[in-house]
Amino acid sequence: MTTKPVVLLAVDGSPQSMLAVVYISQLIDPKRVAVDLFHVKADAPEAIYDLVGDEGISHYAQEIGQWAALASTSIGRFMEQSKEVFLEAGFPAADVTIAIQPRKIGIARDILNRCESGYAAVVFGRQGYGALGEYMLGSVAAKLVEAVSHVPVVIVGGGTDNKKVMVAFDSSKQIQHGLEQVSRLVIKDLDEILLCHIVRPLALPSSAVRYSFKAGYDSHWLDANTQKIIPDMVAAKKRLSHTGFDLDIFKTAILKEKSSRAKGLSEEADARGFGTIIIGRRGLTVVKEFTMGRVPRKLLHLTLHQAVWIV
Repeated sequence: MTTKPVVLLAVDGSPQSMLAVVYISQLIDPKRVAVDLFHVKADAPEAIYDLVGDEGISHYAQEIGQWAALASTSIGRFMEQSKEVFLEAGFPAADVTIAIQPRKIGIARDILNRCESGYAAVVFGRQGYGALGEYMLGSVAAKLVEAVSHVPVVIVGGGTDNKKVMVAFDSSKQIQHGLEQVSRLVIKDLDEILLCHIVRPLALPSSAVRYSFKAGYDSHWLDANTQKIIPDMVAAKKRLSHTGFDLDIFKTAILKEKSSRAKGLSEEADARGFGTIIIGRRGLTVVKEFTMGRVPRKLLHLTLHQAVWIV
C-alpha cells in the first residue's frame, strides 16, 4: 500500500467526470500523490425507484439486466481511459487505483462513506449525467460539498488554465491551514498564484443608508483594511515558498468597491484566466451550525469555468 497522500476522484463516466480526470492529472504532483478512481455502480436506472420502488425491478428484470450490463461495460472502459490519462501525466501505475462499488445506500452516501478512509482530498465534477442546467450544481455534488468538511473538496467545472491559481485570501486560520494542505498535493511549477483579498465598502451603492457615514469614513475604512491584510499576505507567501514554490510566481490583488465578495472573485478569475480558485470553507465569521460559509456557497454557483477548492 502506498504511503503517499491519496486523492479520491469520484466519477460517473460523464464528460464532466473526464474533465475532472484531466484537470486533476495536470495539477497534482505525480511523484508525491496517489489517486483512487472511484465509481458507485447503480443496479438500475434512477427512474425505476421513483414510483414503483423495488417492485419495478421484477417487472422490468430483463431490460434492467441489459441496462446494467451495458453500464458496467461503459464505466469499465471509462475507468481504464481515466487511468491512462494519469499514466500519460507521469503517475506510476501502482499509484492509480480503480474501485467500482455496487450502490449500497445511495450514490452520495456511498461516496461519503468512502471519503472517511483517510484521503488527502476529494474531487468530483460539478455535474454528472443529471438534467440540471450548467449554472447549477448536480445533486450529488451539492450533497458532498456540504458533507465533506474534514479534507479539501475540489469541484471541477469547465477548463481554463490549470496552472494559474487564485486564492480567496483572508486572515482566517481556515485558509492558512487549507493552503498548507493543498501545497502538499499540487505541482510546484505553477505559472501564477494570486492572493486576492476583497475589502467591501461600508456604504454599498444600492444601500438606502449610503450617506450615513461622514465624508472620508469609507475611504479610511478601505485604506485601513487594505494595510491590515498586507502583512498576512507577505507571511503567507513566505510560508508557501518554503514548501517549494518559487516566490516569483506569487502576486497579490486587493479589490475594493466590490459589494459582493463571491461575485468579485468570480469576475476576477474570469477576467484573468484562472483555472483554479482556492477558498476557505468558513472565513472569519464562523457559525458552527453551518458547514460552509456564504461566500464559498455563492462562489460555487457563479464559477462555471474554474475548479473550486474548498479548504
